[in-house]
Amino acid sequence: MIKLSKMTDYAVVCLGTLARRPGSSMSATELSKETGLALYTVQKLLKLLVSRSDFIKANRGALGGYMLNRNSSEISVVEIIEALDGPITLTSCVDKSESFCEASDICFLGGKWNKINEIIRKSLNDISLKELLSYETPFLLDDNKDALIDRIN
Repeated sequence: MIKLSKMTDYAVVCLGTLARRPGSSMSATELSKETGLALYTVQKLLKLLVSRSDFIKANRGALGGYMLNRNSSEISVVEIIEALDGPITLTSCVDKSESFCEASDICFLGGKWNKINEIIRKSLNDISLKELLSYETPFLLDDNKDALIDRIN
């Protein structure tokens, strides 16, 4: 099963909340209240996002807080995932995997997962935070399904 970490899921929620207020900042406490996430979790997540990405910026002081540093249409889903979970790798034998495949010497699939891994990565790269938050943007309209199936074949 391919599954995002809870922190990545929460990151999308927090980034989405900030994206709904472009140009204004929110404190960790405000984000916690608005998202329903525990304050400690939001604080930890914001610290990770500031250190591992350029999605948000932190401003200190009485009027400080966190705000998007980039437009939500310029932040891709793949960037969010990789900022918190590292490179997307379906198996340990794909390029950029951080783990070692113990069966690489005898496996007949050697590197064949790369194509599927890249299709998934590209698909997630083609979806912005803004599109993810939009109620009007279905990702797999009939036209898009055919294009995706063509890419897989």
